[in-house]
Amino acid sequence: MTDDTRARIIAAAERLFATGGEEATSTRAITREAGVNVAAVHYHFGGRGELLKTVLDRQIGPLNEQRLRLLDQAVERHGDPVPVEALLAAFLRPDLELIDRLRASEVQVARFLGRAYTQPSPAVARFMDSQFEPIAGRLFPLLERALPHVEPAELRIRLNLVVAVVTTLFATATPAGEPHQLGSDDVETQLARLVTFLAPGLAAPSP
Repeated sequence: MTDDTRARIIAAAERLFATGGEEATSTRAITREAGVNVAAVHYHFGGRGELLKTVLDRQIGPLNEQRLRLLDQAVERHGDPVPVEALLAAFLRPDLELIDRLRASEVQVARFLGRAYTQPSPAVARFMDSQFEPIAGRLFPLLERALPHVEPAELRIRLNLVVAVVTTLFATATPAGEPHQLGSDDVETQLARLVTFLAPGLAAPSP
């Protein structure tokens, strides 16, 4: 029953954060949606802020685990240095696959994740930074070795621009059946288009 209550609170919070906005959604609204009392949120999560982080981690945790696996596979396949195109593909594929799944029935969740990246509260910003640290710690050294002619400070700026493109895709996700921002509903086509566009930008000489 305890696990069921926790799961119902998370599911209710995700629905309400996605449709009404995380800042406008009260703890009482979440408990009403989940059919539990307010004390249950504090018991299971310690408060609304931790609940919000748990909801985000429900999607972002598996996403980043997949990203790390794909980066490891890219190293195994290509050796080190890994071509920048392969690094970008490993980094971007999990995002495109998640957006594809969410477009089918939960497009508001995709937009909620996009808002969490692009318009975060201070607490959410710290959480998102902590989530991204293991990815950056794995990806950035690989990018440095793949692009030794690009200064590290410049490379960080360019990686931030790649992240900005991805978060915009989340924030502006369209429902299935409506045109996709990348001009195709096929993930492989989307991935090829993004890699073709972004790889030259990462590899360009430093200004």
